[in-house]
Amino acid sequence: MQPAAARDIAPDNAPTITVTERVPEPIAESFKLMASAYASELEYPGYSRPLSPDDSHLLNPNNYVPQQVPLEGGASAAIVLPKYRFSYPEPIPVALQVSGLTIHSVSVQLHSEQTDKLLATEAMQNTASAGQGGAELGSAEQNWQVELEPEDNWDGPLEVSITFSANGREQTLKTGFVYSHPVATITGVGSSRGVGSDMLIPVKLDVEQAGYYRLRANLFTEKRQPLALLTTTAKLSEGETELILRAYKPVLRQQEGPYILSSFVLERRPAVPGELTRYGDSEQSEYPLEFFSLSQLSDEPFQASAEDRQRLQFLQQMAEQ
Repeated sequence: MQPAAARDIAPDNAPTITVTERVPEPIAESFKLMASAYASELEYPGYSRPLSPDDSHLLNPNNYVPQQVPLEGGASAAIVLPKYRFSYPEPIPVALQVSGLTIHSVSVQLHSEQTDKLLATEAMQNTASAGQGGAELGSAEQNWQVELEPEDNWDGPLEVSITFSANGREQTLKTGFVYSHPVATITGVGSSRGVGSDMLIPVKLDVEQAGYYRLRANLFTEKRQPLALLTTTAKLSEGETELILRAYKPVLRQQEGPYILSSFVLERRPAVPGELTRYGDSEQSEYPLEFFSLSQLSDEPFQASAEDRQRLQFLQQMAEQ
């Protein structure tokens, strides 16, 4: 009979070893920053966030940011558009700014990003600065421009390609933007009213295509000081209707108006995977709002959801380890 295999059995008086795992200090510090930022976010409801002059991307939601492309010999070029989203039947002004290189034979082509179909092609004109004429500007800055007139079938994401010749070589720059047939139009703003701690702002719309919509807008003082980013979502039917924006009392910062509502982004959200986001427009770029007495609003604090509080608790626990 073979002897039983020996087993390592800890004696009854063996010492107990406790192992405490600690989060590395750099990671713990990151959790502290995340917890602090998230706690600040939970002071305000998601539909009404404070705005400051530093929030440039929120204050200018339709801003197009030109990208400088380096060229040979230290030269550079950039395609410039006045904005990122256009609504039919707006024309599309396209500019090419070139520095440090003489170029010629400049043309622009417009394609659909979805089908790659060529929608338009035009020659661009060199608009020299005062006192500087012709294309032979050497190292001076050149500005080539054209305005594309839209066709009825322009819709969705589009691509601009600009081709030019320099030093015997042909080069092409590309950029993208969005062109939409408006699926809904903001036609006005009704009178504000107070409910609880929120100022309710009814926004009037004429809806061409039913669907699930999101509206974002910025609220300013009469002197154009930013106050809040307001957001609302709702399922809308075709025809005349309203979306209600809500401004939480603390974001108004004791300002009772008059106000300005502007910087609209009206989106029809995709209903199925693969469907594109569609955009609406506004009859006016901004709408004035009348004086509003803050005495109509209560001072009840915002209560974050249980899920949000649990997420914050997790971040705080990780930061303390």
